[in-house]
Amino acid sequence: MLTYQSLSGAGNFLHEIQEKSWKGEIHSAFNRTINIISDSGELYTIASEELDNAPNTLRVRGLFNKGPKITVKTPVYSRKDQLIIGKTVAVTIQSASEWRYPQIEFPKKQAYFRVRNRVAQVNEWMMQLGNTGGYLLNKTQATTYEKMIHVMLLQESEQLLVHLKEKQLFQAMKQLNRVIGLGPGLTPSGDDFLVGLALIFTTVNYPYHSLKQWLDNNRNELKKRTNIISYSALDWAIKGVARERLGLFLNELFYGESDSLLKRKMIDVLEIGSTSGGDILTGMLAGIKLTMESSR
Repeated sequence: MLTYQSLSGAGNFLHEIQEKSWKGEIHSAFNRTINIISDSGELYTIASEELDNAPNTLRVRGLFNKGPKITVKTPVYSRKDQLIIGKTVAVTIQSASEWRYPQIEFPKKQAYFRVRNRVAQVNEWMMQLGNTGGYLLNKTQATTYEKMIHVMLLQESEQLLVHLKEKQLFQAMKQLNRVIGLGPGLTPSGDDFLVGLALIFTTVNYPYHSLKQWLDNNRNELKKRTNIISYSALDWAIKGVARERLGLFLNELFYGESDSLLKRKMIDVLEIGSTSGGDILTGMLAGIKLTMESSR
């Protein structure tokens, strides 16, 4: 059995390995991530060391560099300070640093002017940089199908935002079902947009509690309409937790002073997945705009 070192991990995952009899099985394996379904039905991830921290995730050195092939349905369990995968891999967490997503406070009204300017700057950079697909599609380079999905994403999410701005929460619930699952891929663009939106609604001292509660109330409906990997990211976002680089970007956007650092954090977000980063970013900016306009 080969042993690999976890560099860092989500605090709850480290605790569960140390304190509980944790069991699960491999759900899926990719070039830089391995997903595990626990006996409780929750999704956990082992990630390559070059990726950032994330909920329910361990970052592990060396496993994805010519490590043994890990197949779906392989049993996984905890033993002392290790996570055992089948008969071939042990991941030790003894010296792993604990990671927790930061609590990010939504800016006070007196800061809205400055935040609006920074949001406008981010939008300008996004237009300059990107053809990532999804919400950020360069139509001159897109297929007919991509253009069709792009138009649907814009129309359906815009209608959702209209209902939310007017606090028409029943209509918003029905419209939510038109956004979730919209788009191709493992995490559809509509789902990623909702992740970004949720991260705004769940910031500390968010001024419109009804929007945060609306998301929480629709959790079960969302679960029915997408796959477990995409739902897991959305479920964590509804709890106010996400990948490390998303928190770093939001904190810099709200409270930073440096344009160059903000642009760097934005690019880090855009590098998530094929279109996921751009779609999440679009959702975050839409949520910020909605909140500040609702205060007028």
